[in-house]
Amino acid sequence: MAILKNDKSPNFFAPFGPTMGYFKMPTEMINFLNESMDKKLDDFSDYLVGKVSQELHFDKETRKYASEKLFNFVVDYHQYTKNRNSFGEHNLDLNKKPYLDVTAAWFVRQFENEYNPMHIHDNCTLSSVGYLKLPEGIDKEWEEDYKDHYPANGHINFVYGSTGLYSCSNFLVKPQVGDFYIFPSYLFHGVYPFYTKGERRSFSMNMTFSMV
Repeated sequence: MAILKNDKSPNFFAPFGPTMGYFKMPTEMINFLNESMDKKLDDFSDYLVGKVSQELHFDKETRKYASEKLFNFVVDYHQYTKNRNSFGEHNLDLNKKPYLDVTAAWFVRQFENEYNPMHIHDNCTLSSVGYLKLPEGIDKEWEEDYKDHYPANGHINFVYGSTGLYSCSNFLVKPQVGDFYIFPSYLFHGVYPFYTKGERRSFSMNMTFSMV
């Protein structure tokens, strides 16, 4: 088990087979998305995979804003992945225009004792998670949890393949406000519960990318 703590943005990494990407969202973007929660957004909580309080879908304006802010990062992710997977032999065809289709985007409101079981995302090729808010005082919970041999409270866990000599099948990400991760839609991931009162607010975007 490994815990990822990012301090460099943008960053591309492969803890196992699939490439993941990390981007530190600017304060302006965090504030805009949090303020979007004040709108009357469509509530899809009845269709949640996770055992969490609420799922609110982005409206058209919020989806457009987020996709524009993250567009260049997603392009860079695909450039890095294409180059990495070909051992430096291939890059994106810059004679074509990159196109990003956000097929779904939503906020997730998670409170103490709630969790999100292992799952993948359908009807897209790329998914993501970004963090907008954490419960006040959760650092104290983490301080205690990190004394244990397997700290996990409130962390997101990514799983791929099987563990063996020279390989790792899963790792944990400690959420921080402003952190944004993209990953292949088939990558299993889940969120552990935490016990500090308050809201752990995140958002996800499902996407497909093409060069046209």
